Amino acid sequence: MAWQQTHKEQTRQRILSSAGKLFTAQGYKQVSIDDVMQDAELTRGAFYHHFSSKQALYSEAIVFAARQAGQSRQQKSLSLPDLIRRYLSMEHVVAAEDPCPLAFLISDIGLQEEAAKQSYGKVLDGFVTRLSFHSGIDEAKVLQAAITMIGGVALARSTASTQQAQNILDAAYLNALQALEIKQ
Repeated sequence: MAWQQTHKEQTRQRILSSAGKLFTAQGYKQVSIDDVMQDAELTRGAFYHHFSSKQALYSEAIVFAARQAGQSRQQKSLSLPDLIRRYLSMEHVVAAEDPCPLAFLISDIGLQEEAAKQSYGKVLDGFVTRLSFHSGIDEAKVLQAAITMIGGVALARSTASTQQAQNILDAAYLNALQALEIKQ
C-alpha cells in the first residue's frame, strides 16, 4: 500500500508541476486539462483522481509554482540586492528559469474565482515574508519593494522593446532597494 500512496503523490506532483509551468507561461484560459496532462505525460482520466476541476488545479498550481521558484532561488546563496537583481532580470522576464506566478499571472488572476485569488494572496504573503526575513525590515517597506518587483517584471513582460523592458527593470531595482533602505 505504501507504494500506491507514494505513486499517487508523485503523480499529483507531476500534474502540479506541469500545470504551474503552463499556467504561469500562458494563463488560465489558454491551457486546457488535456495540455496539462499531456505535458505531465499522463492520461486525462488520471486528472480527476487528483483534482475536481481545472479551477481547483489552477488554485493549487499557483502555490506549487511559487514554491518551486522560491526553492530554486533559496538554493543559491544570494545577498538581498543580488536576489532582487535576479528577480528583476531579463532572464526572469522571458521565463528562462522559474517564473514567478505573482508577476506572470498578475492580469490573469483578477479574472479567476475566489479560491485562485486566495492562493495568489497566499503566495504574495509568502513573498513579502521571505523578503522581510532576508532584509530584517518591517513589512510595510517590504511590501513596497515587493509591489515594485512584481510590477516591474509584469511591465517589462508587456513591452516589445528589450531596451524599454531593461529600463523598467533597472528602475524597479533602484526603487526596491530604496524601499528597503539598501544603499547601492
